Amino acid sequence: MNSIVEQLREQLEQLYLEKIDLLDNEVVELSQQLDQYILVIQSKMMQKDRI
Repeated sequence: MNSIVEQLREQLEQLYLEKIDLLDNEVVELSQQLDQYILVIQSKMMQKDRI
């Protein structure tokens, strides 16, 4: 899961450098996808800490 986040982060960085626009639909979409993965990881970490 962490490697997916890293890959998405790199893709987002590249896409932003191409578009130079944080409000570009593709940039926003990829950013939201990355956010979802981050939230899943955080949730799993919180559950693990409770055990």
